[in-house]
Amino acid sequence: MDTTGFDAAYRSLLTAAASIADPAAHPGPAREDIDWTLSHLALSDPILTAAARDVLDGRPAVVDNRDAMDARALAELTASTSHQDRVAMVRAHAQELGAVLRAIPGHAAATPVIMRLCTRDGHSLPEQMVPWRDLIELRVHNHLPGHTARLAAHALAPADGARPTRSTR
Repeated sequence: MDTTGFDAAYRSLLTAAASIADPAAHPGPAREDIDWTLSHLALSDPILTAAARDVLDGRPAVVDNRDAMDARALAELTASTSHQDRVAMVRAHAQELGAVLRAIPGHAAATPVIMRLCTRDGHSLPEQMVPWRDLIELRVHNHLPGHTARLAAHALAPADGARPTRSTR
């Protein structure tokens, strides 16, 4: 698969995340959003990587994001890592996912994948079956830019108490 857009989206996200020098300097809600966003990505990318390996190997693939939305898992990751650790985790997981995506032949990108998603508030969304390519496009063009925009807004306005709008996915 072509990962040009994927690589660019992660570059932007990681630049925004790295530009937040000290999340502790942000007001509580902003700090919590920064921590949640990076922890969520650090937990969700391995889920996508496992599904990508299934697509590559011709096995049925399922993307279930519940583990990346689980409040306890997110809190444990946040408590056990620093901001820099989480940025490094997201970077490493994105590189691993990107490597698997590059190995997927073009025809396999049409492979249907079962998506079992829940919102940030824990509400399950209807199960869907989508082509792998569409799932990655959704991540590249919707999911990652939303996270990037919030992180960039936090980096630009750490002391004003304003909180960027958060996504529910």
